[in-house]
Amino acid sequence: MRHTRFRPVVEGFTLIEVMIVVVIVGILAAIALPAYNEFVTRGRLIDGTTKLGDLRIQMEKYFLDNRTYVVSGACGIDAAALLQYNTEGGRNFDYSCTPSGTTGYTIVSTGRSAKGMAGFVYTVDQSNGKTSSGPSGWTAASNCWATRKDGSCS
Repeated sequence: MRHTRFRPVVEGFTLIEVMIVVVIVGILAAIALPAYNEFVTRGRLIDGTTKLGDLRIQMEKYFLDNRTYVVSGACGIDAAALLQYNTEGGRNFDYSCTPSGTTGYTIVSTGRSAKGMAGFVYTVDQSNGKTSSGPSGWTAASNCWATRKDGSCS
């Protein structure tokens, strides 16, 4: 009578197969993460430019009612509105307004470093002149609010 040995059946993946999967996932992550981070940053930029536009509209309303942009040496927009924008939770930008005589102003939104927006500065003035600058790697724009790294204002 012959004795035969049965070899146990081993199931699973070999180390080589697992390492190939790890390399593929690493390559995909190296490509996807920078693109995702830029997408998130561009989404946060909308927060800064939208509220900057809102504040400009408030300044224009104030001017229509008072024929000046300035009250007591400060911008005519409601201080409570500016405070609201600067204290709301989750904000990505801080806002300020600087009067320029009685017929001018500049509103600035500055990116908050705590939200990863350090270096982003957007401005608008009484003639709707817009400028923007960004951190290293972002191109500044002197006539619009840049929302892409190349300085385009889509």
